Amino acid sequence: MTVLMALRDLSWYHTLGLLLVGLVSAAAVRTVRRVYLHPLSKFPGPWYAAATSLTSAFVSWRRVESEWLLGLTKKYGTDTPIRITPSMLLFPRPSALKDIYWDPACNFKPESLYETGVLGPPQLFTTRDGEAHRRLRKALGGTQWSIGYLKKNWESRIDDQVRLFVDKMTEFAERKEAVMLCDKVAEFAADIMTMVSFTEPWGFVKNSRDERGLLAEWRSGLDFFGVAGRWQTFRRHLPRRPLRVRRPPRPLEKRAHITLLIQAGADTTATALGCTLRYLLATDGGRVLAQARAELDRAEYEGKLSDPIAYEEARRHLPYLGACIKEALRLAPPATNLFARLTPSGRNPKAKLIDGVLVPPGTEVTTISYVVHRDPELYAPDPETYRPERWLEAGDKKAGEMEAAQFGFGAGPRQCLGKEIANMELWKVVPQVVRRFDMEMLAAGEYVVAGGVAYNQGFKVRLTRR
Repeated sequence: MTVLMALRDLSWYHTLGLLLVGLVSAAAVRTVRRVYLHPLSKFPGPWYAAATSLTSAFVSWRRVESEWLLGLTKKYGTDTPIRITPSMLLFPRPSALKDIYWDPACNFKPESLYETGVLGPPQLFTTRDGEAHRRLRKALGGTQWSIGYLKKNWESRIDDQVRLFVDKMTEFAERKEAVMLCDKVAEFAADIMTMVSFTEPWGFVKNSRDERGLLAEWRSGLDFFGVAGRWQTFRRHLPRRPLRVRRPPRPLEKRAHITLLIQAGADTTATALGCTLRYLLATDGGRVLAQARAELDRAEYEGKLSDPIAYEEARRHLPYLGACIKEALRLAPPATNLFARLTPSGRNPKAKLIDGVLVPPGTEVTTISYVVHRDPELYAPDPETYRPERWLEAGDKKAGEMEAAQFGFGAGPRQCLGKEIANMELWKVVPQVVRRFDMEMLAAGEYVVAGGVAYNQGFKVRLTRR
């Protein structure tokens, strides 16, 4: 009563001052506890990232997350995990991939945004539990996603879309009209995904537009997607939508699966297509493009290529162009998200050994393609340089290590379901564009990462029919 009476006697600004002092004191205590007394306090990292997950949300909102994380690895090194949030460790080396993503004991996603409903009704990507994910993937996956099935049942349909794409680009060339190539390859990829989902494409390429605003709507939500997935305090106040696995999925869940397949599959593949073409044009004054074209012209002269180029023909007869694709996926991965997993917890939990480091139970562990693809040892001496030759010069062992470190499509049992569709598009569209057009780059544009998802903008060229 005495305290209450004393508070009543205070003026409003004195009361407000006491409240502010209390809030600041509570924040200071929490900061000290997280930075110095937390089980992860022994790991290196910036104190402000250890103090609050708002740091991670802020760098994501500013669209500098990939560069920020790469900068941390340069500051703290790659021999030890780096603490990037109060509860998450980043493992910078490719050798950590198998321990995080292939070990069934770690096949459980942290809360993040998966059960908040931000991504709509429950679907494959938002499934947290590893066993539930296995059952759902078994119901949705199958041989139809394999490269063999795609070559047999879909490649001829994809060829039709490649021909249409070349025809449309030829129209631009004949009019000497500048082309925003990053948008055009996104339209192509969206047509492929809508065709695979609904049998017929929606007409992105035919009508030369973003049908139903699908691509623009997807990109407009990426910044919020990043903040919601990284800021713990904000996330706690979002409504929960627990996952319910059905076989077959309920109609609403079917729509959720298809929506994510189209949107995520279209823009990520488009990013890979656009970045590959940009690197070809921009590297070494066109030397890489000239070498890729010489290889392609030689194979065509020898009668080894169909029109459009078949997937297996490109894989067999265009090794340098294939190295160009791999190198673009290395330096500009389409999905640079924090695909975190939880170390085992529960009854009698034990520390988990990841890349030679013991990690406390219940810890969020992750890596990021933008960092592991620039490993200073594996890609020495020039890990941040676009140099396709590295894939051809490496011996079998080194090439195998680089392949194992490719994390652009994820790894383990949760690897991207549409990986082979994306690969088929890359190996068919890139050589066909190089084959049919000379390209003058008017604007390089930029590779943008928003909410952990990458896309291209402003990549403009003028085409000339060869």
